[in-house]
Amino acid sequence: MDKDILKKVSSLYFLNKIYLVFLIWLTREILYPILPTKTDGLHPHVLLDSLIHWDAGWFLRIAGEGYTFESAPFFPMLPFLIRLFSFVTGDFVVAGFLITNIAFFVACYLFYRMVQEEYDEDLARTAVLYLLFFPTAVFFSTIYSESLLLVFILSAFYFARREKWFWAGFFGACAALTRNIGVVLFFAFLYGQLKNNSFKVNLKQLLSILTIPAALLIFMFVLLAQTGDPLAFFHSLNTEYWGYRHFSYPGAGQWLSLKLFLYNNEFYSLFESTAAILFLFLVVLSFKYLKDKALLLFLVLGFLIPFSVVVDNLPLGMPRYIIVLFPAYITLAAFLRKYGLSYVYSVLSIIAFSVISVMFTAGRWIS
Repeated sequence: MDKDILKKVSSLYFLNKIYLVFLIWLTREILYPILPTKTDGLHPHVLLDSLIHWDAGWFLRIAGEGYTFESAPFFPMLPFLIRLFSFVTGDFVVAGFLITNIAFFVACYLFYRMVQEEYDEDLARTAVLYLLFFPTAVFFSTIYSESLLLVFILSAFYFARREKWFWAGFFGACAALTRNIGVVLFFAFLYGQLKNNSFKVNLKQLLSILTIPAALLIFMFVLLAQTGDPLAFFHSLNTEYWGYRHFSYPGAGQWLSLKLFLYNNEFYSLFESTAAILFLFLVVLSFKYLKDKALLLFLVLGFLIPFSVVVDNLPLGMPRYIIVLFPAYITLAAFLRKYGLSYVYSVLSIIAFSVISVMFTAGRWIS
């Protein structure tokens, strides 16, 4: 590890954690009379209990009890690691927080190094800062799969850029077992291989990255053994319990969200659609600002998957799904620097991060 990068990333990372602890204290001790806190009571420590909501409970339940048909949408890597680390910590919750927060630190380091190598020091620092204080970045600090997914994705890109395809395939497979978006890495790396080889197929390299989509077979075998349906991760989503989630044309889910806001006065739906539309703007800008087209391909495909999903009368979760699409932070940092808007965005983003973190701590649905 580069000690200079490690020092710079550590200062930004721990600033984020200290500020988040302050927001938890503010929510639980000061704002409680006007914003009552709703918690699941899954841990006696106030800091940990404040960050365990919704999906975190699903991951902990799978780690302890295995899969049911209803829990099948949650991919197995995080529950597996929680169960594994619990033999050391003796506590599923502590294991979960250690995994996700260590993973996020490593992800920040890898991201800083990537941007510094391809752009410059200032852009690297700014991009990591935007990642840490993105409005919905609180999900990186709780027992959700975002941190683990991000570190696997960045690790895979780290080795792919050095043409160490075995390790790129290995970490890509880990990403695919963490969430479905990990499979997109196969297409990004395939493009990278073809470009490096004058658009000729290198069978040895190709076999190394075929482990990424093949990793889904592991999940299917687990589901077959525990639920009797190897495709339960797909079938269970299209049920009433999960809001009949299904694929449609790009933007269909956000069109539904806007209608829910206009006709049913559901303000979360406006938040959902606004986040998706603003991020779509970043994706379009990335065609100009991203030098590495493999990163661009990952960003576009990674965005289109959740952007093409429809959930009937339930929140989809776009404000959370987009936070792992790290190339967008490079575009954001470069675009704002060019037009002298970095300071303005930083202030607005930290304000939004504060409000959303407080609401999440209080048990209000965010994403």
